[in-house]
Amino acid sequence: MHSVHHLEMIAALAKHRHFGRAAESLGISQPGLTKGLLYVERELGVKLFDRASPIRPTAFGEIVLARSEEIITGFAEIRREIDQAKRETTPELVVSTGVHAAETSGLEAMAEFSAAFPAIRCSISVKSWEEVEADVLAQRCDLGFASIKSACESPNLETEEVRRSRKEVFCRPGHPMAGRETVTFEELTSYPWVAPGTVVEDLPFRDGAEGAFGKVAGAKGQVKPRLQASTLETIKQIVGRSDAISAAPLVLIKDDVAAGRLRILTPVDAELHDRLGFLWRKGRALSPAAKEFMRIVRAIEAKLGP
Repeated sequence: MHSVHHLEMIAALAKHRHFGRAAESLGISQPGLTKGLLYVERELGVKLFDRASPIRPTAFGEIVLARSEEIITGFAEIRREIDQAKRETTPELVVSTGVHAAETSGLEAMAEFSAAFPAIRCSISVKSWEEVEADVLAQRCDLGFASIKSACESPNLETEEVRRSRKEVFCRPGHPMAGRETVTFEELTSYPWVAPGTVVEDLPFRDGAEGAFGKVAGAKGQVKPRLQASTLETIKQIVGRSDAISAAPLVLIKDDVAAGRLRILTPVDAELHDRLGFLWRKGRALSPAAKEFMRIVRAIEAKLGP
């Protein structure tokens, strides 16, 4: 094999199990892919794929695949660092943030960063924590800033916790449960939940449970909420106009609570928590711009309440 491109061909064939789809994913012709595979097989002296439909790796192909991912990823990182070095005169910072992370300090930090470093091109996007993780793993951003409950368990990610706080369940003032001193967790499941993405909590659910709240997505009680929204303002608008409920750190809703636009519900048998932090791909060197953005976030967070 004379190039990483040959390994990318083999990886694409293993993923798609079809010459046409694999070639399309690589942006090359099917004959070109076939020719490349034959070349590699001649070089190694073994057959890497059984051609019966759907095609599948042979034992020799599995050996190549087991080594390929690390090499492909490593070469992509080399190209990224070289590209970054070539852009030194016009550096760039791309940050992907979760909804709560953006609202607590992410957006303010980006504004402060861009003001302090006007020569650096900046980009920040607000997404669900799942999408932030995907951006980081696919190297579509320099840094992620979101809930890190899931990221902490990933062998491919590095994390740094920035904020750990209780999440308050909230509803509209006219909600059937508003005004009660306490509610039970079971009562909360009787209403639609609205959130930016999967609710990752150790909640008392059985796997596969489904109801007005949404559907349980895993054995640890993770919930796919009935309603999903991409900004906190949208979530508050939905809650304010329906019987849907949501949860967020108090610092993000305290003004609405004080103004009477939202009411806090206190479940007696369950407690929700947020763990916000930075995440980046393991083995990837953080740029000076990313480190400076992190410093600014930490400084902002240090001034915030719980």
